Amino acid sequence: MNLFGIIIICGIFPFLIFGGILGALKGFTKVKSWGFEYVFVALIGLPLTGLITGKLHGGSVGGFISIGIIILLIIAFMAVFTILRKVFSVKMEKRKQLYYYEHYIENEQATAQILGAISVKDKKEYKKLVKQKNKRSAGVWGVLNRVFGGIVLAFKGAVIYGFIAAIIISLIDFTGLAAEGGKLFPVFGKLYAGKGWNFFRSCIFDFVVIAVIMVCIRCGYQSGISSSAWGLVVIGMVIGVGVLAWYFAFKVEAFATAATALNSHLEPKLQKVASILNVVKLTSLKLSKIIIMACMFLLLLVPVIFAAVFVPRLIDNARDGRIFQTIDGVAGAVVCTLIVLAIMLLVGAVVNSMHDVEFMARFNAYFEKDKLATYFYDNNLLQSMGIIKKDLPLTNWLK
Repeated sequence: MNLFGIIIICGIFPFLIFGGILGALKGFTKVKSWGFEYVFVALIGLPLTGLITGKLHGGSVGGFISIGIIILLIIAFMAVFTILRKVFSVKMEKRKQLYYYEHYIENEQATAQILGAISVKDKKEYKKLVKQKNKRSAGVWGVLNRVFGGIVLAFKGAVIYGFIAAIIISLIDFTGLAAEGGKLFPVFGKLYAGKGWNFFRSCIFDFVVIAVIMVCIRCGYQSGISSSAWGLVVIGMVIGVGVLAWYFAFKVEAFATAATALNSHLEPKLQKVASILNVVKLTSLKLSKIIIMACMFLLLLVPVIFAAVFVPRLIDNARDGRIFQTIDGVAGAVVCTLIVLAIMLLVGAVVNSMHDVEFMARFNAYFEKDKLATYFYDNNLLQSMGIIKKDLPLTNWLK
């Protein structure tokens, strides 16, 4: 085993141990299982998309099908683990109730002991007996809950460490420090020349795309479209307040009079910096209008701040209803995912315009055998559909 392998193994152990202990203490019903979901989606989704694209010989159709498969798998595994947690919760609660009925519901001895502790005013004994009487064991389901919790959280720790390690390894590769003649070549040279790295490199951006889609679906569902839409409304109101403040300060006669009055006080005091103001083409009168505009902006911003603070509380109250929460969450997940996918496609199209530039050769190598990320970069769907041209001006500027 080389030095790099030793570092990876030694580094992953703390994540596994800490995650396993914490997960066992909390239990499966109280931990998030996105680590397992993510790995299952990657292990099943990537080979499946590769099989489909191989039969369709790539193309935009294969791209849309591949992305659709990943989204469906994410939703499916999220649903499976949600149902599994629900099953554990129900089974554990039933077992606790059965345990209580079997041991204490008609246990006269336990009742007599509690009454005896009360009669002699023994508080410690009373608390001990009440705690013992109220004990509800979940039995085998409780043990399984701890075991599953430890496994799930340990797995999540390993996934987090894997992400960190992948980022570090990729950055070292991008810098060229581990290439032949580089400072890190004696340490990492064999790693980047091996078959394992060539395989892993072709999957890195596939893993990134899956992670981004999963985050969009989860966060979009949790926040809902109402919260997201309200965020856009708040941004729109802030921009509107800025435009309105500018209109008042520069276009309304009453405010122009106020600006003239303010200018009469400012102009003598700005004589010392008049040369600087001339360089930036800013007169004292225009500065007066800007000050008035800033004051109007802050004044008009107050109701916007109140609305931004209190309306989300009303939205949260509305989301208490199960039906509204589900519809709102699904719509939020759809909108969030579509927006982020569109941004990724646009960014990929722009970056792909630099594909043939010399310094991009190392970056291009990551997409030689990938199965999903290729539709965002070298086989960008927007470019393959003719929506965006491949020959953007950016390429010529860099040559």
